[in-house]
Amino acid sequence: MEFDKEFWTTLFFTILNLLILYFILRKILFKPVGKYMDNRSKQISDALELAREAKKKVEAIEEENKERLKEVKAEGVLILDSYKKKAETEYNDIIEKAKIDAQNMIENTQKELETQKEQLLNSVKEEIADLVIEATRKVLDKNLDEKTNKKLIAEFLDENKGR
Repeated sequence: MEFDKEFWTTLFFTILNLLILYFILRKILFKPVGKYMDNRSKQISDALELAREAKKKVEAIEEENKERLKEVKAEGVLILDSYKKKAETEYNDIIEKAKIDAQNMIENTQKELETQKEQLLNSVKEEIADLVIEATRKVLDKNLDEKTNKKLIAEFLDENKGR
């Protein structure tokens, strides 16, 4: 094996060039690219962490909304029951008032009928008294004064009312 000086020289300069190129690339390219990659990795991991936190917040808000919805539903049921009871009470009050009004109307009507009946009976009594007086006048051919006759007949009718 022969020692080829040119080969070894070329090899040496090639290796030297490669080392110089490596250090230059490391200084110019690898460090900035490495920093960029580290920064990018950090940004991605920060974004993932923010996404996890946002997801937790959304889940917490969702849970809170579910609880609120349950509370609102329960409150709605209570309000609805309250209004139903109130409506039922008002309904019963209206029915009771209507019953009382109807009873009062019936009583008033009965009193009115009783009054009309008494007035009718009094009117009939007067007519009968007038007829009796007239008949008596014709029969007796003697006329007492009309006021006395009516008084006597009214007394007679009152005495015989229960018969």
